[in-house]
Amino acid sequence: MNKSNTTYNGLPRISSDMHVSQDHIKNLLAIFAKHGLREKIGIHLLHKHDDIPKEQVKLETKLKTKPGKWTKPIPIDSLDLKNIHPVVLKFVLESVAGELRLHLDPYEFGDGPSPVSLCDVDDNNCIKEVADYITRNNLVDVIALELFDSVKDAQPRECTAEVEVGKYGTIVLPKSMMNSGKLIPTSWPNTSQPFDPDGEPDPGTHWVEAKVKDKVTHKVFVDQIKNETDLLDELVRQDVIRV
Repeated sequence: MNKSNTTYNGLPRISSDMHVSQDHIKNLLAIFAKHGLREKIGIHLLHKHDDIPKEQVKLETKLKTKPGKWTKPIPIDSLDLKNIHPVVLKFVLESVAGELRLHLDPYEFGDGPSPVSLCDVDDNNCIKEVADYITRNNLVDVIALELFDSVKDAQPRECTAEVEVGKYGTIVLPKSMMNSGKLIPTSWPNTSQPFDPDGEPDPGTHWVEAKVKDKVTHKVFVDQIKNETDLLDELVRQDVIRV
């Protein structure tokens, strides 16, 4: 888990300049679709938000009052390691016995059991095919792998937007709840839409530049937040989201 902390803090901080070629996205989504895994795994723009303190990791939990998720730093020693799962994994290229090998290092986690069995994914060679493509096209430091929630759960099926909330991490909500801000795509595909091999890839998640008091900011300042109700109320008060 401490390695995950180091991996996360070593990532580039998200910026509006980050992007992935649409051709690469289309090719990778075609691989997921070919293996029947488009609704289980996808592409994640490799990035971080604020650094997290030592001996902490990013943990994603589902919101109780709204469709969405809250990802915040959590001390490792407070985690039930049997009841969390990887959510985002970085491709890592290493030299082993003179050979270059690629493996996956998780750097963000989710509460509860994994919605995706990595054994099932590996058995049909999807990960190997994706890894070969990532390596061949020099995307190891550009693209990560993301595991999606089941389409049967209560999470939003429309595309979402992620807002930075300082030391409290990030909160992901349906895009329709956002009042304003430029949207930077960070995750593909949008699983609420059917697969179109000839169409432009539709992002599932975005990073939003919030507009607070007529000022565009990448981070919403919040203080003394005890729970998700406090956080959502503060975002409404600052006119970042609407209920």
